[in-house]
Amino acid sequence: MINLEVKIPDTPGTLIELIKPISNNGGNIFGILHHHDKKINNLIPVDLTFELPEELREKALESIKSELRKENIQIDRISLGTEKRHLTILLTGHVFDTDVVDTIKRLAKKKIIVTGLEARFTEVDDISTVKFSLELPESISEKNLINEMNKICEEKNLMMIRV
Repeated sequence: MINLEVKIPDTPGTLIELIKPISNNGGNIFGILHHHDKKINNLIPVDLTFELPEELREKALESIKSELRKENIQIDRISLGTEKRHLTILLTGHVFDTDVVDTIKRLAKKKIIVTGLEARFTEVDDISTVKFSLELPESISEKNLINEMNKICEEKNLMMIRV
């Protein structure tokens, strides 16, 4: 995944000129954020996310940068494939009695990081609901995370809700 941040002139057709080099070089666009509300000196910030085939990546990126410069599109930043995804889940049941630290460690072994944990306590013997904020590396799909969480939940008699 490649994230491209640019500034383009606020003139008709400029967004198309931004997209053409990516398409012409085998890119697959996933999303475009066009920040019209942040326009400065007639330049609009645009965040674009796309992918390129691995075997073409280096050459295609150089070609894309060259074509964008010819169109006077200001490149602010290009970041390659290290973006992480975030997911929130709730676990309900005896989350603490079944060793919440073990759950966190098992996720960490899969390179899934618990970035936040929220819980409300009532009585010690009551069922609890715990909110987990998770960060997934690019190498782990959401499906793999859900499968891992289902194993943990089945083993510990917990229920998972994806938020």
